[in-house]
Amino acid sequence: MSIFEKLIGIQQKYQVRLHEGENFKQALYNGRMTDSNDCIIDKIELVIKHYPDHKDILLSTYESDDSSEIPFCYAVVVPH
Repeated sequence: MSIFEKLIGIQQKYQVRLHEGENFKQALYNGRMTDSNDCIIDKIELVIKHYPDHKDILLSTYESDDSSEIPFCYAVVVPH
């Protein structure tokens, strides 16, 4: 199952809306995301568990810049 199918499943299962930021989408499509698909899903479920009243969740990234020796791109999940 692809990450995109998993995100749709999360929305249906928990009745939440996921707002994917442009950097998040690009990192997934271009294979730059350091986090695994399961890690991203775990982060989303953790936010849902800790903020059950929030039905909108933002998905973004935290990325390295040119000065970093090792490039990285982590998923950031926050309630909205």
